[in-house]
Amino acid sequence: MGFRATLRTLRPARRLAEVTDSDGLDATQYDLVLAALRQDPDIRAVYSMGGGNNATLDAFDAVGRECAVFVAHDLDHDNARLLRAGRLSAVLHHDLRQDMRTACQAVMRAHDALPVDPAPLLPSAIQVVTPYNMPPEPPLTDGRAGAQG
Repeated sequence: MGFRATLRTLRPARRLAEVTDSDGLDATQYDLVLAALRQDPDIRAVYSMGGGNNATLDAFDAVGRECAVFVAHDLDHDNARLLRAGRLSAVLHHDLRQDMRTACQAVMRAHDALPVDPAPLLPSAIQVVTPYNMPPEPPLTDGRAGAQG
């Protein structure tokens, strides 16, 4: 909602095509994006807060159209691969482990299991990851814990 509200404020004349209810599943996402692309030949950019990014790009390929800008969320395996391949423009990433740690600490403080922290809880930092500031790929292993391949 924040993205839509901001875009409508900054660029009120820009049309926004929403693809929803895919549950992040590739097959569903592909069909929905393909239908949107066929309906609107001006779609050239994507903001994806969910999964199905491979399917979204496959739909662009199917209609022979370039996705000029593609911003996604979470630096998972698929999005890291797509960034390295230059298929994503940027990924908005935050540390889910830190979010869970903060949430658990808040619950524990509410039950007096941890001392009260006078510092206000801050939202987790958002990192903007592009093909140019990608973290290095982890080393390959041969399947054994700690063994380098």
